[in-house]
Amino acid sequence: MEKQLKIALGKAKQIAMNYVKNEDKAEEIAQLSSIQLFLNYDKIDKAKINSWLFTVTRNLCLDYFRENKTNKELLVDSQELEKYVVFENQHPIEELNLDLYSFISARDKAILKKYYYDNVPITKLAQSFKIKQPQLKHKIYLLENEIKLFHLFDCGEVYFKPVPATKLTKNLNRFISILVEALQTNDLHLMKRYFKDAIVHSSIDKIKIKSYEASKIKVECKNDYLIVIGYLDFDDNIRVFNIRFTITDSGNIRVLEIPIIPEKVLLLDKKIVDPKSLEKKYTNKKGFYNNKLGTVEEMEKKGIGKVIQTKEDFE
Repeated sequence: MEKQLKIALGKAKQIAMNYVKNEDKAEEIAQLSSIQLFLNYDKIDKAKINSWLFTVTRNLCLDYFRENKTNKELLVDSQELEKYVVFENQHPIEELNLDLYSFISARDKAILKKYYYDNVPITKLAQSFKIKQPQLKHKIYLLENEIKLFHLFDCGEVYFKPVPATKLTKNLNRFISILVEALQTNDLHLMKRYFKDAIVHSSIDKIKIKSYEASKIKVECKNDYLIVIGYLDFDDNIRVFNIRFTITDSGNIRVLEIPIIPEKVLLLDKKIVDPKSLEKKYTNKKGFYNNKLGTVEEMEKKGIGKVIQTKEDFE
């Protein structure tokens, strides 16, 4: 047991160093991980001990960053840590079967397997695959986000923000950029390649975008999605419309219907509802609004929020 704990301490320190970049803090976190391993050893599936150690160590690192969030440099690091995501099925990447992901090349799968399954340090991995360390780190970051996006779709997640650095997000950003320009210049010919066979409602003429603000994706059904666009009009009013789209085999966006105008949009009072906790507190794990605050009408009556847009505004 003593030998196993010593090995675990070494592995935990290696994992922690990938996060905190500070040897003393990594040592401290590794010791805490090893203590937890000792206390829970009889309950842990020995075939998954590396996965268990990775998850515990990572969570301790995240706790450390949260406790030190006032430090700007640590905040940057903690944001980087979000790429080490535990998906909806609660399995970290090193427990997932990478062979299932057809969108990842054989060479990139080999890199991820060595990085996650064999815990090969980034320095040795870079030498082995003849890639510079910064490029390798960026490659792993991109691959992790593509896997995250795959699982968001596969698990039926709804209303999530576009995942950074993924091919789909890049295509969406390009699409939104061209759409905003087309609506601002009243020239929909710019959207010709996206609009083939699309249903285009006349209400599109009422959309006047001063600045694009945000978007979220909703999974409607397999390969059928809704993107929610938030923008400011020229009177600085917040406005929202939806676009139904599909993703072609080549990964491009093809619009099915535009715009889809919500019946009513409510803006919640920030003094009553903390916007930072809103998404976690008032949506369930699949992203659906759980009505804890009541219906739109009830919230309006309670004064929790005010209606800022109705469908009639676009008729």
